[in-house]
Amino acid sequence: MSGKGGNQMPSSNCRVYRNCREELLSPEELMHCDLQKVQEEYDALKEDNLLLEEELECFKRYHKRQQEQQMSGGRDIGEYGEDYGTGYSDGLMVGGRAKNQSKATKSSVPKGAELQLDDKQHIANSEIENMKKEKDKENKDMDRALEMIRASLEEAEVRIAETRKDSFDFNREIGDKNVVAEKILKYFDEKLKDKGRHCAKLRGKHSALKSQINKHEHQLKQREDMGEVLAPIDFDQLKIENQQFLERIEQKNKELVDLKVTTGNTVQTMNALTEKLNDFTQMQAVLRKDITSKKAQLDALKKSIQLVMVERETAERKFVQQRLQHEAVKVPKVEDYIQQKAELYELAKAAKNWTRKLEIADGQKKVIVQQLKLLKVQMEGPGSSKGPQMQAAPRPADTAGSAAAMAAMPPQEG
Repeated sequence: MSGKGGNQMPSSNCRVYRNCREELLSPEELMHCDLQKVQEEYDALKEDNLLLEEELECFKRYHKRQQEQQMSGGRDIGEYGEDYGTGYSDGLMVGGRAKNQSKATKSSVPKGAELQLDDKQHIANSEIENMKKEKDKENKDMDRALEMIRASLEEAEVRIAETRKDSFDFNREIGDKNVVAEKILKYFDEKLKDKGRHCAKLRGKHSALKSQINKHEHQLKQREDMGEVLAPIDFDQLKIENQQFLERIEQKNKELVDLKVTTGNTVQTMNALTEKLNDFTQMQAVLRKDITSKKAQLDALKKSIQLVMVERETAERKFVQQRLQHEAVKVPKVEDYIQQKAELYELAKAAKNWTRKLEIADGQKKVIVQQLKLLKVQMEGPGSSKGPQMQAAPRPADTAGSAAAMAAMPPQEG
């Protein structure tokens, strides 16, 4: 790259500047440069600026953390045991030496000094470790919150199961109908006693756990007091024991999870069986009512059967009597019956003829009575002569002839 006032033109592969300490090209020199190369140089500078901004943010975070550690009297120990806590001013290192230990030291540092690669690596490793710590802390907080949520869910499930059990017990002991106050009071008194016994049991467990915690804290304090005399082999042994305990804890946690799953399945099965028991209880009540009604019907049917048996015996006795009476009656023969019917018909026919004859005789009697009355009147009347009266009287011969004619008449059939 040529200077500002030179007549030599820049080449086609010219750069705007190599680093931040180079001089910029003049406008006349930029006019003769390749625009594509300038654009590529601009993009590269833009990427470098972004990286520098990210490094600056990282340095700012490191500087802030170093200030907080200096305020609290702490130190930042590197990966290889080097003490970087007092070797930085505003979180930066110049050649691995402090800038702000004193004014003389600060003035002795060159103005254009830069961080060395080791310093940048240390800062980057420190940030990575800090981010790992923050990540672990967030994971622990998340695991703690997850455990709290799981514990809350388990507690809610236990409370739901207890509530269902209490509701079932209440319905079983008290019932929905015919509620008695004494039963309710007795039920709640027993429940309170059960709760009191459960609380006493939990208090005993709490006191036992508290004593165990105090014992372990005392042992831990003794171990901390004796920490100066412990050998490295003791720490190795403690690590092995810790690993064994962690394996046992993991195994117990798996067993606990299995037991929780089994408990959940058992609770579900118990709930299903409880529902079936409720259904069977209701069915039993319905069947008892049906049995009671059927027994009443059976008793009524037995009474009806007894009445029918009595009526049957009475009817059998009447039947036997009627059969004996029927056997005692002598029935005539068929020929005699036909002959008697024929005689009856002839007698009825003769009676009808005589009835007709009697009617004719009554008519003739009436005529004769009238004639006698007329003769009597004529004989008693004044100035009457006997000759005409004798002529008006009927002749006996004519009367006898009419009677013979009546007798000779054939009988009329009705």
